[in-house]
Amino acid sequence: MPDYSDDHPQRDPFDLQVGYGKPPMVRRFKKSGNPDGRPRGAKNRQTIVRQVARETHTVIEDGRQTRRSTLELVLIRLRNMAIEGKNFRATAELFKLLEKFEPQMLNLKVAVLVAPAPMSDEEWSAEAERRNALMGKHGFQNAAEVAEFERQQREKKKPE
Repeated sequence: MPDYSDDHPQRDPFDLQVGYGKPPMVRRFKKSGNPDGRPRGAKNRQTIVRQVARETHTVIEDGRQTRRSTLELVLIRLRNMAIEGKNFRATAELFKLLEKFEPQMLNLKVAVLVAPAPMSDEEWSAEAERRNALMGKHGFQNAAEVAEFERQQREKKKPE
């Protein structure tokens, strides 16, 4: 074992290791390349856009004062421009937004039979066969179309 004198203090072997989380001793406690960094509380673009979109403004509509957000006002203006028909880009943007945010109908091939009262197995089978026959006869794609057809038939039969 080597003999260490007072002018060469013994080092911890872990201080000499270099690797992930253990930079070389020469650079271990120096400042980073960007010592100031991003200041605390600084807002990024997304935060600023959200803040501006949520700001409320007092506007007069139909003779009454109402408060609306900036986003609502911009969308109302876009709608009005599309209705006027002079700005085709506004119409295209409005339709793009409606497509994106309007609820979409799911096109599932699922049939649902809603029974108002408990049915026996035989009654349930007879009802299913009757609906399947209607689907084949009229070319319906799903049980919802059959139910709508039956509702229309009941409306026609109602005495006025």
